[in-house]
Amino acid sequence: MEHPHETGKKASDAKSVSKTLAILSTFDERTPMQRTSDIAARLGMNISTVSRHLNTLLDWGFLRRDDETGCYYPGTQIISLAGATLQDSDVYRYSFPELQLLSFRYGVHSHMSIQDDTEIMHLISCCCEHTMDLFVPMGHRQPMYCSAMGRIMLAYMPEAKAEDILKRSNREKRTPDTKVGVDEIMQELKKERQQGICILVNELAYGKGSVAAPILDRDRNPVAAISVSTSANALSQPQREAELKKAIKITASRISGRLGYYPY
Repeated sequence: MEHPHETGKKASDAKSVSKTLAILSTFDERTPMQRTSDIAARLGMNISTVSRHLNTLLDWGFLRRDDETGCYYPGTQIISLAGATLQDSDVYRYSFPELQLLSFRYGVHSHMSIQDDTEIMHLISCCCEHTMDLFVPMGHRQPMYCSAMGRIMLAYMPEAKAEDILKRSNREKRTPDTKVGVDEIMQELKKERQQGICILVNELAYGKGSVAAPILDRDRNPVAAISVSTSANALSQPQREAELKKAIKITASRISGRLGYYPY
């Protein structure tokens, strides 16, 4: 039988780990650098408690500190963990060279992302010299309901699962053209499933368009998606649209094939 003191210590240790992870999770694309007081305010924690956990994260290399500003920012240990995660990801390894080729062959910006609850998370972003304005950093998140990659993954999910994700999403109008109604989006998903691609123009950002296709595994599950991004004007040209639709479908098919997927 476990001693009450040991039980209490385990509970205390678990709370300590939770606080450390909560602090680490406050660093993101919008807040890459923070002071101790910023973190304490965001989490509603005591400054001295936050400071103690920050020192632990510094010691382990998960954070670094700018002595001039007093700001903390992610450390190299984070990069090491990301590298280890991606090295073990077949979809990442198979997608990267394909997207590089796609980007340079067609002069577009190409992406690969995976699902994270109601959002997608970018893992790959390849660009040409003249598409640098479309660069998206690794880890960048976008809502599934109004992003081409998110929508095509939803289209290949069971209908009930896709509907649940849409209902739990914070569906806001990013532009006047953004579709936010669940029923309306569900109808679009049926069309996108039939076509095998999703084309979105002016929904996530005005003046931008994307063409996306799903990456399917051997069980026909959408484990990721790839897309090409360009200007809305470029996608309004029928020849260019047809060229990119064909290219993204062929590329997605090659990656899916390497994951064990085969068409009926």
